[in-house]
Parts: sequence; C-alpha cells; structure tokens
Amino acid sequence: MVSLTWIDTHVHLVDFLQRPGQMHDLRDGLLRNGATRAVVFGLPVKKKWSTAEPMRPDYYLDDNAPCHYHSLTDATVLDVLPDLESGGALEVAPLVCGFDPTDLLAIEHLEFVWSRSERWAGVGEVMFRHDDLTNLTSGEVPSPDHVAMDAVLDFCAQNEVPISLHHDSGSVGMPDRHEYAGSLERALERHPSTSVVWCHAGVSRQVDPPGQLDLVRRMIERHRNLTVELSWVLLDRITDASGADEEWVRLVARQPDRFVVGTDSVARADTVDTRGRQIRTFLSALAESAAECVAFRNAEALWFG
Repeated sequence: MVSLTWIDTHVHLVDFLQRPGQMHDLRDGLLRNGATRAVVFGLPVKKKWSTAEPMRPDYYLDDNAPCHYHSLTDATVLDVLPDLESGGALEVAPLVCGFDPTDLLAIEHLEFVWSRSERWAGVGEVMFRHDDLTNLTSGEVPSPDHVAMDAVLDFCAQNEVPISLHHDSGSVGMPDRHEYAGSLERALERHPSTSVVWCHAGVSRQVDPPGQLDLVRRMIERHRNLTVELSWVLLDRITDASGADEEWVRLVARQPDRFVVGTDSVARADTVDTRGRQIRTFLSALAESAAECVAFRNAEALWFG
C-alpha cells in the first residue's frame, strides 16, 4: 500500500443542516489517513425542516422538503478553522461557496466575503446539476454556463484561484446520455484562463452514464483548464477490495497532472476513513511519479502555491 501523504481536496466542514462537525475528530481522521493538507468549505445549501415532515432531517434526501441557498456557511467555515488547525499538523485551504449561482448578484457576495479574510484560497464547491438535490433546491436550475457565473469565473481567473464545482454529466431520467456535459464545456470554453476542478468527474449517487471514462478523457484533452477530482461515489466505482479499475488507472497514468483526490466528507471523520482507504488503493496502482502528482503536487499548485 502506498505510503504517500496526500491532500484531501474535498472536505465539507458542515452538514446539510449547516451544523459544523467535530473539528478535532475530522482533523485526526485526515492525519490518520495520511492527509496533511485539506481543501475545506461549507455547503451552499441548507435543508429545511418542513411542518409537513414529522421527523427532523439530517440529509438532503431524508424527505421531500426543499433546500435553499445559505450564505452564512462561509462565516461558519472561518469560525471553525482554528479548531481544525489546532496542533499545527494540518494545513487547510478554505473556499467560498455560499451564493446562489443563478443570481446576477452572486459576484457581489463573493467579492464581499473574499474581502473579509485573507485566508480564502478559491471558490467551491458550487452545486450545479446534482441528481435529486437539483429537484429539491428552491429557485432556478443552476448551470456552469449560466450568465450569473461569468463574473464568478472571471473573478477566479483574475485572482488566480480555482473553482470546484459539482455538475452531473447526465440525469437519472436519461441514464444513457451525457445531456449536461455541454453546459460545462461552454463554461470552460468561455473562460479558458479559469482553473476548474470537476468534482467526482460528473457522477453522483444515481448518475453514472455509460462511457463516463471516455467523456472524462475527451474533456481533459479539449480543456487544459480542467482538473478532474476522484472523490465520493466515483471512488466506489473505480476501486474495490481487489484494487483499482485498470482503465481508470491507465487514463490517470497518461495524464497524472490533471487529477486530484478527495473524500467528500460531510463533516464526518468516518467518511475520511472509508474514502481514505479507497484513495490509497488507487494511488498504489500508479507509478510513484504519477501517484505523487495525483496525491499532492497538483493540489499544491492549485490551492497551496
């Protein structure tokens, strides 16, 4: 098993009710699994407890009540950073995410929050197409090529920071198509100077179109500003007890400078344990130089340079 340290590029510090996790446990979980640095953020949406629901929800899928955009998440992240960084063993890069990506005033919120702290290292995780979360989120359906995102993407280029985004390539209703890939491509084409990190490579719990690996290959060949994050349920699909998927290993080995790894922990240390094992399994299948790129060098350049 690879003994490399690695950077977790996807750690939520709050859950879908905007409750912070136990920062000491989360820190210890990251360090225990070999992650000495982490890219951290809140969640841009908050789940509502509706009077129609007899039980308090913990997750966005727990009932049919909607989610709404929640800007206070960024302030919460700054509040809990001292606990997460206590002891000095873990270095973190916090990101801004608490805005509605369909709001033409989103850029004003981003600029204001950015001006309040020198700690910010980027933007994300911005939620666009996201299986059932899209249907549950109040308001207009977001998309990477939405006109409101142009100013945000320009902001990232001007400040030389990346943006992490969740955008499914397809939908549950049309499982054999990549119907939403085009909107991400249009955003990448309009903003070639903006570094974009595609969380989970366009798959979700219920979205895994056939040919996803080929789509990822085409996307990184066409768009030099795109980095693909191996995280969350994608790790379930490209690793198992016997090792790592050979096709994905070959793809990453050919262009190791285009991939990073993350757990997508939602404020839970046990998720870091599970995903950390999967990440180490995948890194072990790569040659040492490629594993170093994916494990930490690419993330260092994006968020810790």
